[in-house]
Amino acid sequence: MRITIKKALISGIILLQFVTLTTLLMSSYISNQRSFNSHAHKLMIDYTDNIISNSKRFLDTAAAATLLSSELLSANVLSIQRPDDLGLYFFQQLKQSPHISGIFFADTTGNFVHVQREQGFKQPLFSRKLITFNNATNSDSTSKSSRLYTHDNNFAQLSVKEIEAESYDPRDRIWFNKALDNDDLSWTDPYVFFSSRKPGITSSMPVYNNENQLIGVIGVDVSLDTISSFFDNLDLGENSTAFVTNRLGEIIAYPDQKIIQDTANESLRFPRINEINNPIALTAWQALQEETQLFSTGGTATAVTFNFNNNKYHGLFKEFTHHKWPWIIAIYMPEKFFLSDLIDNQKLNILFGLVISIIACLTSFFFINHITDSLRKIKMIAEHIRCGQFIKTNVSESTFVELQQTQYAFNNMIDSLISSRKENEQLHLMLEKTNAETITRLGLAAEYKNDSSSNHIRRVSRYCEIIGLNMGMPKDKAKELGAAAKLHDLGKIGIPEQILSKPAALTMQEWVMMKTAPTIGAKILQDAESATLKVAHDIALTLHEHWDGTGYPNQLQFHDIPLAARIVAVVDTFDTMIHSRCYKSALPIEVAIHQIRALSGSKFDPSVIAAFDHCLMDIMDIYKQLSPSVEVYQLPKRCL
Repeated sequence: MRITIKKALISGIILLQFVTLTTLLMSSYISNQRSFNSHAHKLMIDYTDNIISNSKRFLDTAAAATLLSSELLSANVLSIQRPDDLGLYFFQQLKQSPHISGIFFADTTGNFVHVQREQGFKQPLFSRKLITFNNATNSDSTSKSSRLYTHDNNFAQLSVKEIEAESYDPRDRIWFNKALDNDDLSWTDPYVFFSSRKPGITSSMPVYNNENQLIGVIGVDVSLDTISSFFDNLDLGENSTAFVTNRLGEIIAYPDQKIIQDTANESLRFPRINEINNPIALTAWQALQEETQLFSTGGTATAVTFNFNNNKYHGLFKEFTHHKWPWIIAIYMPEKFFLSDLIDNQKLNILFGLVISIIACLTSFFFINHITDSLRKIKMIAEHIRCGQFIKTNVSESTFVELQQTQYAFNNMIDSLISSRKENEQLHLMLEKTNAETITRLGLAAEYKNDSSSNHIRRVSRYCEIIGLNMGMPKDKAKELGAAAKLHDLGKIGIPEQILSKPAALTMQEWVMMKTAPTIGAKILQDAESATLKVAHDIALTLHEHWDGTGYPNQLQFHDIPLAARIVAVVDTFDTMIHSRCYKSALPIEVAIHQIRALSGSKFDPSVIAAFDHCLMDIMDIYKQLSPSVEVYQLPKRCL
């Protein structure tokens, strides 16, 4: 007799759920009875180890950033003489390391570059401070100028403020002198940061040039509220807390950051345990003092138990030694946190679970044994289809009608899928080939009329694709950008040839007509349904818009200009610079690269320029491949 799979699966699943539930309850009950105390201790050890590991990671990240920056400054890869590049590097370090609150460098004359995080309304902001001193030899010199810049999350400049009568001299700060005194990587004692007015610590290190002459000091700030935020995000349950204190009972890090922030001042007086309005934490500290008269456990942990308001608590104190700070990680939890009401409920539930599990095992055995083989075959077919492998299986007689019918249906579906796949692959290849060839030839038509160098659109296409990949585009989107870029000069089809090929400067009337090329190209590509042609439309219309809003035809600026157009604008300008046109001679590659970089932030998007710099070697390889008649010399290292 055959039955429906629906009835079989419902019966089997319900019974198996009861069996699983009973097994878990029994296992949990036995485990909790045997190892309650050890489990509680181990859990708190894991929490404290996690806290120590993350706290050290915060500090080690800052130390690593300090060492790396010192090496780059020593090797003159970075220099305070190039404050914009130095500021951008500091910004990139902050973006990569969210635990760092600020990074800065001061040379021996007092020149100073500082980038730190700020709290923005919708997204994080960054401030950059630049101080330049007049006298390079007099340590008492007054600052020549001091400016405070504000940047967005992409380091685009938002505002600049001139600071009159700047009183800050980095050479007087503790981090500067401590690094010079130790002549090595050094950490300050906790203090209040000058700019943010938040308590924290600083990793600093002296920087020497190749002639072993002191250049200055690099510093990295770690705000103590970073560690406090970590505690605030810990899910310890109700009436449980973790915090950092020192041997005197002063709170270094606490989930409520406001307690430390309000108490801190220039001398950094931390609140004591009896000042934070947490009687449970105070009781735990007193229990520790009773357990150990002087806290000197080294790397071991001291466990304590205490009672508060008729509730039993477990506490753990573990010493955290990193560099020079003998801090103590403290954690306490109520005993009921570990098992809560589970033990009481399990005693009743386990009796019912045992009875049901026996019935479930006996009843479901028959059904599971019969459906396993058929389900395995169906699963195998489904897995093959999911992986794109259309492999049919032999259909055998099954007790269940639905299983056998499903096997037949899967085999028929596989035959249909194989046929459809072949047809789709052929159509897809044909469409892709036709689309790519059409776009290329349309771009060649524009290139033929325009006074451009051979293979110009192919080079621009390849340049765009590698830059798009470098900026995080998916591979298919980068390929789409490369195809669309071939039509960037399509609008020049509508410009008279005598203007395009004129070997002299254009008149005002001719220049006005030339400026209509973006609109012409956009009209040709208007209302296109192809994703590639839509991108090409945006490129054709906005290619000549400038990052600072001085371009044409619509004076767009910043991110109002599509990213595809911003990328094409850079590589099109670069390729035009290094090839001859009727109205100009080709520039040397090195000169063209420097001019492109000089236009960052005005004509071009700085992030695209950064990607262009990163891809220079690949761009040069493409240039060699598609410009065989031009001799290309290896670029100097400073241009790479």
